[in-house]
Amino acid sequence: MMKIAIIGFGAIGKYVFDNLKKEKIFITSLICRPGREEAAREVLKSNLEIYNSIDQYREYPDLILDCAGHSSLIDYATDALCRGINFITLSSGALADDKLFNKIKKSEVKGKSKLIIASGAIGSLDILTSAKNDEIYEVCYTGRKPPHGWVGSRAEKILDLKNLKSSSQIHFSGNARQASKLYPKNANVTATIALSGIGFDKTKVTLIVDNSITENIHELKISGKFGSSNFQIFGKPLPNNPKSSSLAAMSMISEVKKILELF
Repeated sequence: MMKIAIIGFGAIGKYVFDNLKKEKIFITSLICRPGREEAAREVLKSNLEIYNSIDQYREYPDLILDCAGHSSLIDYATDALCRGINFITLSSGALADDKLFNKIKKSEVKGKSKLIIASGAIGSLDILTSAKNDEIYEVCYTGRKPPHGWVGSRAEKILDLKNLKSSSQIHFSGNARQASKLYPKNANVTATIALSGIGFDKTKVTLIVDNSITENIHELKISGKFGSSNFQIFGKPLPNNPKSSSLAAMSMISEVKKILELF
């Protein structure tokens, strides 16, 4: 049986843990910061083994699921990959840092392992990766969320989310590298798009707060020699966290199943 570890027991981590369990796919351990062990057991309703670092393992897991955010990718990915542990992440935005990206690539080679980026809240990445085999002219992503979806983000410093001057307002316009760094909890999808296509600096990003909607709307426009594509999804957030996408959590489960099919 494959030994699977998970990092994170927030809204996404709990969803992934619970839904894999329903399908008889069992996570065998959790990695968390010191002092968070009891909170993790309470949230996950489980007595699974808990570690604070990969060094503490007597027998390494085969696979680690990163459901915790940028810091977990930074803290654990290179160490895991060097030791031959495959690593699935939703924290692609951290890879906007070229030093980390290059370090991870070297770790994959050293450990003969793989960093897998779950598709997260967006679709049509298959079109993007296929189009990359020839010339892509432009990639534009627009993300719209209701005001509560931007609480705790940089948007609060730019706009009064409770008193918008119009029904929708742009609070960021730039490229995927800037968006990934400025919105680490809200714009991982922009990094996933950039890594699948023409890169962080060429991928155009617009982020909007819209009080006329209740769902998170993601729009991806691609144009190239293949033609053009316009993909839009109206995604529902996880019930207990408006900043987390249900589809992002589902995409992590999908990646786990793909790997299990190979064993």
